[in-house]
Amino acid sequence: MRRGGLAGLLELIARMLEERGALAIYGGPGTLRTRLALLACSRFSPCLYVGTGRHARLEVLPAWATARRVLSFYDELLEVVKATGLVKRGAVRAIVVDELLANLVPYRASLSESVVARMLLTEIELLREFAERGGKAIVVCGEDPRTGGPLALRYLRRLRPRLLRTSVSESVLTVEERDLADPLTVLWRTEVDAGEVERACARSLSS
Repeated sequence: MRRGGLAGLLELIARMLEERGALAIYGGPGTLRTRLALLACSRFSPCLYVGTGRHARLEVLPAWATARRVLSFYDELLEVVKATGLVKRGAVRAIVVDELLANLVPYRASLSESVVARMLLTEIELLREFAERGGKAIVVCGEDPRTGGPLALRYLRRLRPRLLRTSVSESVLTVEERDLADPLTVLWRTEVDAGEVERACARSLSS
């Protein structure tokens, strides 16, 4: 167990993104996943933030993030396609998709599971291409209690992201890197004052 400051954690995440190009941040609601993703992408400005589901209603974002609030999977996919085309010119260096799967939920009532899976795989393949072109792809999603990993883990594996699980207890943010092959295996764990994360985000919004 490490205990350190936010700056050290963000530096570590930046190195992870430099090495792999893709990161999945997951955990339960209220575990600072979105804030951590935004602070991480600040190292790779300009950053595109694609907010889905309830995150499509975020009113204010840091100056380094361009917001695309999408309410349909079609619009979400279109934003990822555009970003993949812009990354080689340096017009976009990082993309955050928050919350993966939210816009696919309505389709599960009318389409077969295999069709929905192909839709998800299309987006993941585009994110993989984004990373292969030198961009940094950050996916934010919920936790699957069956696997201990992110939701849709078997599809996310095609992106080959580093996995970070977040949890918050008594104003302490715990961040764990989990093994992509076995998400129950903790590779390292660190604790950060949750208030420090909140303050860093607040400063970025006021600057």
